Amino acid sequence: VPKTGVVMRFAPSPSGPLHVGHAIVASLSYLYVKKYGGKFYIRIEDTNPENILPQAYQMIENESKWLFNNEIEIVIQSYRMEIYYDYVQKLLEKNAVYVCTCSSDDFEKYVEEMKNCPCRKISVEENERRWKKMLDKNGFKPGEAVLRFKSNMKDKNPAFRDFPLARINLSSHPIQKEKYRVWPLMNLAVSVDDIELGITHAIRGKDHIDNSKRQEMIFKALGKKSPWTAFIGRIKFKDMELSTTKMRQDIENKKYSGWDDKRLPTLISLKKQGYKPEAFWKLAEHFGVSEVDKVIDRKEFFRLLDISNKK
Repeated sequence: VPKTGVVMRFAPSPSGPLHVGHAIVASLSYLYVKKYGGKFYIRIEDTNPENILPQAYQMIENESKWLFNNEIEIVIQSYRMEIYYDYVQKLLEKNAVYVCTCSSDDFEKYVEEMKNCPCRKISVEENERRWKKMLDKNGFKPGEAVLRFKSNMKDKNPAFRDFPLARINLSSHPIQKEKYRVWPLMNLAVSVDDIELGITHAIRGKDHIDNSKRQEMIFKALGKKSPWTAFIGRIKFKDMELSTTKMRQDIENKKYSGWDDKRLPTLISLKKQGYKPEAFWKLAEHFGVSEVDKVIDRKEFFRLLDISNKK
């Protein structure tokens, strides 16, 4: 652990408020920061303009402040677009990325055949010209060009072969409206933010193992060291819906009165029912940092949460 403590992050997307699943994972990182000192960021990842619930920004901020004693800093990715563009420029200059204009079907073929696509060998100047054309509102249309990372088209894992970093998406963004047309994809935005915010340690779901490897490649291309990362297994709730998209539909269909309906496993609902932040920290310690998936039903989960809350 660095002398200055650890710098960690939890990164929800604003598709809805925080729920018990978020609380357990985020509490693990918070407990490390509490133990070693340092800084804890709640980073709202909103670079996909679709599937954003505008109220979620404020909800996530309020719930995070409550859950973590106000000892957090909130970062919103869509306010950091110019920083991502700066890093694309760096990657272009290092010849670590290229703008690919192949159709997605053609590119799929190259991936299957482990062949380089023709765009891979164009010059840095031509890439810069294409990148400007992606940014230009009279330039490429959605789907006509995508920024790709130069990994290795012969990588034994097809998912790592020249994966995309940015794309054109003209959907209106709740905060930025139509200001930007090129949006970074998760691996680019996460890598840039981890570098810029000085993230030292990360705890992530093991469904992000491949993403972490992609991000390590980006770090390396930029001459940076990637954070120490631990992966945790999923907590599968047998009879509890944790998809905020599904909850949102149920609220719209009047199945629930709102996000704070006491049948919902949202923090806004559990706080209203008298649960304390420490109960979630205790429960996070109980689950621990392990890659093993856990299966639990609602009754057992609330039995454990009630015990933690009494303590």
